[in-house]
Amino acid sequence: AQPDRPTWTEFYHHFKHWRNLRVLVGTTVTWFALDVAFYGINLNSSIILNAIGFAGTGTPYHALLKNAGGNIILNLLGTLPGYWVTVFTIDRLGRRTIQFIGFTVLLVLFCILGFAYHQILDKSVAAFIVLFTLAQFFQNFGPNTTTFIIPAEAFPTRFRSTCHGISAACGKVGAVVAQLGFFQLKDRGGKNAFIPQLIQIFALFMLIGLIFTWFVPETKGKSLEELSDE
Repeated sequence: AQPDRPTWTEFYHHFKHWRNLRVLVGTTVTWFALDVAFYGINLNSSIILNAIGFAGTGTPYHALLKNAGGNIILNLLGTLPGYWVTVFTIDRLGRRTIQFIGFTVLLVLFCILGFAYHQILDKSVAAFIVLFTLAQFFQNFGPNTTTFIIPAEAFPTRFRSTCHGISAACGKVGAVVAQLGFFQLKDRGGKNAFIPQLIQIFALFMLIGLIFTWFVPETKGKSLEELSDE
């Protein structure tokens, strides 16, 4: 016989207790905060690439080719290494620890990039590229990986897929907020003039993610039954 399907009444009775609700609050807010910055930057990376000299000139073909080349370089230097470091360390360091590390370093990097945006670009484009690449690295050796993994492990079996879906949906709301906000604000004061302030706003969301990471449990080395008290 198939087990009974969970009901919303069961869901309510489980999450009316703060010790259970705090986990859901933690996974939803951290995923939302991460995606505001992640999609705000990565869906508009052409603006950053333009600032560091990867804007193509001439035909649309050459513009797209140079832009694609810049994205490939950033991904090879930051995104892919970040993922692979996570793969090899997540069961040693733990999901929560990696999320703490990621949000903390991203907070620092976005503060530096946001508050010293023009100063860094004027003095050293190479330094800006290093800092931006590090941000790509710690997004993926950090919350861009763990905000997906933790909700898949931290909830009871009867509610796991629902809670993961709610957490993911909050992340996508963050992505929408990032895009709408980015396009509404980026040209305040002139073309792309508000980019430094937007990066500062992303730093604020990293702080929010860091704070709410305290709400999520460490799932390293525990079976799904242990985590669910089953």
